[in-house]
Amino acid sequence: MTNLKGPPFPSGPSPQIHLTHLPPIPTYEESLIAPRPTALQILGATWGGVTVTPDVQALIGDLDNDTLTLDLRSLHRTLRPDPAPGTVKVLTVLYRFGDDEPGQERLLVVSEDAQTARVVVDRGAAAAAIVPGRGPSGRGVVLHGKLGRAWRAGERGEVEIVAAVFGPKRIDDPAVLVELGEYFEGRRRQVRMTNAFWGGDPWPYKRKSWTVYFRFVGSKRVQVVTGWEDGALEVPWSRDW
Repeated sequence: MTNLKGPPFPSGPSPQIHLTHLPPIPTYEESLIAPRPTALQILGATWGGVTVTPDVQALIGDLDNDTLTLDLRSLHRTLRPDPAPGTVKVLTVLYRFGDDEPGQERLLVVSEDAQTARVVVDRGAAAAAIVPGRGPSGRGVVLHGKLGRAWRAGERGEVEIVAAVFGPKRIDDPAVLVELGEYFEGRRRQVRMTNAFWGGDPWPYKRKSWTVYFRFVGSKRVQVVTGWEDGALEVPWSRDW
């Protein structure tokens, strides 16, 4: 089940009124999936600017519930409908195992054009540190492994940024994370998702999606927003484009 719940709204215009008409309004999801002991738990997943958490969770078999195998060549058919036909899309998966330490998340980021045809998420693959990889031809990107401690702006910060991804690149620039934290804490009404905001263009000549995984301090629930570059992250959040 998905629970749509945003941050507290600051005083000002009614949250039902859009401040701009900048498309797309990003899709939003808050994970409520209960972990199975020792099993692979999908905390959040995005594909081409839309949330696909239940779809990716469903790919984990009941008899083999600690392994996820993804066929990159058929993802556009598996995760239907295709959110951006003809565009090279990026899949992000935030996950953990049921017996991981509290607060230990793992991240997979893979582009649809990665050289490898299959990506396997299991305990063996998850043991590695996050390393960007390219195939022999230099095509595609795979980023996979354990995350460190979630980022928070000071001791009084209300939001932890678990992971931020722009195109196929994980973003850890503190200047970017500060602005994202301020938005989710309700101190900013809007963030334009441009190359300039993210600190450069990690994927030249390709249209890029972005994803932010975060949680409010004291909550175990990971939330995710996602959309496309040059759009706006703004309140109110909506799953409708």
